[in-house]
Amino acid sequence: MAALPSQGGIKMNDDMVRISNVSKSYGQQRALDQVTIPVKKGQICGLVGENGAGKTTLLRILCGLSIPSEGEIEVSKNLKIGSLIEAPALYQNLSAYDNLKYLGLQLGLDHLNSRVDEVLDIIGLATVSKKKKSKNFSLGMRQRLAIGMAILDQPDFLILDEPINGLDPSGIKEVRKLLLELKEKQGMTVLISSHLLSELEQIADYFVMMSKGRVLE
Repeated sequence: MAALPSQGGIKMNDDMVRISNVSKSYGQQRALDQVTIPVKKGQICGLVGENGAGKTTLLRILCGLSIPSEGEIEVSKNLKIGSLIEAPALYQNLSAYDNLKYLGLQLGLDHLNSRVDEVLDIIGLATVSKKKKSKNFSLGMRQRLAIGMAILDQPDFLILDEPINGLDPSGIKEVRKLLLELKEKQGMTVLISSHLLSELEQIADYFVMMSKGRVLE
């Protein structure tokens, strides 16, 4: 999670983030090639492409985990970002409550107990026993907990990399419902990547199609 300063003095209008001509190279390999994407405030953007399309590279750059070789990323002032990139970082021997509580202590959040209870309710884990360790959760429950950790600090912008990958139909439905509630009830802007267009069609307001590091449409 990170707060990014505004870069440049442009008026963002309805764009929370504006990605302009971003490229990323690793030696001779070009992982991203002149990618331009607007991320519209209060909407869910579906980033779609096959494995190796450059989706994760782009999301890592947006989270500050990687630096672009070229291009510019302009963001709304004091934008707060929550993210889930690759595998969720859960403490397997802690409950959902204790995972959230531990993270909140690290972040120094105020009113932590009430915020943890609120997040557990949002992600649908409020009725799970506080004695049940996360290693005994279903994959869908673990994924919802990981999203809960990403939203604990009440971000404006949520970045999710393949959050439905490997889930069974029930788990996919739970995550899909959660993301729609985050947009509609919490007012979050969401950028979500997947290679499953059929699943994103049910939640995304608009799509960006990527292949081999480039935006196709």
